[in-house]
Amino acid sequence: MLLALVSLGGVGLLAVALYVVWHLEYEVGVPDVARIAATSGTGPVCRVDKQDPYTPLAEIPLLLQKAIIASEETEFYERPSLNPYFESALAAIFSREPRSSGITWGVTRCLIAESTNCCRGLDWHLGNAYLVNHVARAFSRDRLLEIYLNEMYLGRGSYGVAAAAMAYFGKPMRILTIDEIALLAALHRTPQIAMRRKDLAKDWRNRVIDRMLQAALISEAEADGARQRPIEFRDAPAAIPAGQRSP
Repeated sequence: MLLALVSLGGVGLLAVALYVVWHLEYEVGVPDVARIAATSGTGPVCRVDKQDPYTPLAEIPLLLQKAIIASEETEFYERPSLNPYFESALAAIFSREPRSSGITWGVTRCLIAESTNCCRGLDWHLGNAYLVNHVARAFSRDRLLEIYLNEMYLGRGSYGVAAAAMAYFGKPMRILTIDEIALLAALHRTPQIAMRRKDLAKDWRNRVIDRMLQAALISEAEADGARQRPIEFRDAPAAIPAGQRSP
């Protein structure tokens, strides 16, 4: 009797899973990740305005790349990205901290956010959970990192690290200092709060510096020096009055 109930439960779960997949693909219209990956070897995949500057991965400073990895997904190149919901369940079962899949998860969310068909409410959460593993398989690690570094929103109207370096520090990303790199790596979480609360921005920045030190990206002396630097942003561009804007 118990075996029959377990079998029936398993069939029921399979039926629900199949229905969810069918619903997401044919009713909701989640993005076709395999097609996107096959037709976009480089360049933006999420932003509607694809005229904005896009920086190939090879032209993004290596320290900046590694700082983002240390902050978001420390084992990005070493292990497959797991569905964050599944990873959280595993962490609870085995009493450990969940491993972050921030880079892969970020690309998944930007694909869904820019989709004209998908999705809101519960479908948004289901769509993300369904697509994240497809994203991890369809794109190479380098391509995922390139998309993430170019498409994540960092506040002040800037998408990607190149635009943010100019928006916040008024300089190209190739000459950013360690503390500025760490701040960019932390900004994506809540850039609006960081602008208002420099104490929080400093705390988040210093956590990234600590992770950079743990990953042997910088020396102890460099980390100490970066932590001592004040939080300094260039002034935000003044808004143009509506009556003075070009048509």
